[in-house]
Amino acid sequence: MTGQFLRGFLDGSLSILGIVIGASAASSAIIIAAALGGALTAGIANLLSALSAEEVEQYKELRRIEDAMVSVELKGSQLDTQISKRTAKVGAIDGLGTVIGGSIPILPYLFLPSFEAMIVAIGVVIVMVSFLGIYMGKVSRKNIAFSALKMVTFTAAVAAVVYLVQALIVPD
Repeated sequence: MTGQFLRGFLDGSLSILGIVIGASAASSAIIIAAALGGALTAGIANLLSALSAEEVEQYKELRRIEDAMVSVELKGSQLDTQISKRTAKVGAIDGLGTVIGGSIPILPYLFLPSFEAMIVAIGVVIVMVSFLGIYMGKVSRKNIAFSALKMVTFTAAVAAVVYLVQALIVPD
């Protein structure tokens, strides 16, 4: 389940970072409203997509087991009930991770002017994803520094691309 939370967390933090950077020419109130709406929407979308994907995979496996047992139907069985519970848990964890990750780039806007908040949001997300990279490196027994650097590089690239797009669309 940790994987689902981390996937949602990363998705939420990067997606909402894109929103706050893309809207950086607006007031903090508009940025907060747009980013909060985006975080909630992304959380719900990830909950639904994780539910759907997990359900398909779990029931595909259940059908494989039924086929191996020849003429036994497992609908309503304990295994069927476990699948339903696991599917709901996976969806909830993914959606919650998305909302939590998405809230991180919003927080600086509660305390700082827009431009400073954007810089702090980028920095905070970079720090968070570097910890995520370290964790992933430890769990996968890969190079921790490389895992962290990869996450930081992708996050900085996202921030730079979105900032350039925003700068091209919204002149000073």
